Amino acid sequence: MFVQYSVHIDRPIEGCSTTLVRGPRRWFPRLGDKSQYVVGPRIAGVPIRKRVTVEAGEPMKAGSWTGMPLTWKASFPAKLFPVMEGKVELAPVDGLTTRLTVSGMYEPPLGRVGRQLDEAVMHRVAEATVKELAESIAERLEGSLR
Repeated sequence: MFVQYSVHIDRPIEGCSTTLVRGPRRWFPRLGDKSQYVVGPRIAGVPIRKRVTVEAGEPMKAGSWTGMPLTWKASFPAKLFPVMEGKVELAPVDGLTTRLTVSGMYEPPLGRVGRQLDEAVMHRVAEATVKELAESIAERLEGSLR
């Protein structure tokens, strides 16, 4: 399954890219020891949270675009939750604005039952999680450039 969310940052691409390539400790929200993060949105005011381990790959630059691959997987119980393979991308909108996009792919665990759960509920949770993550990263990037 594919999920994606984009948000605009009121800062030029150069500063955002510089911060992104310095590594996730500078911009990934609440990244704790052992690269663990508590991920998940609030749905109807109720937090749906899960501790995940985050792995960042090497930054990639292509022209004015910058990206960094990310993988996150549940720390426990791993077999009940999907592994998300994705990336964070930065692209210029204009001279003063940068678009940040967080996207990823995952395969629901537990076979057919997992796919049915994903269709009924979990895909919306994944979308909300990626939205919350993109907004949090954008806030950190914007704040680091003030």
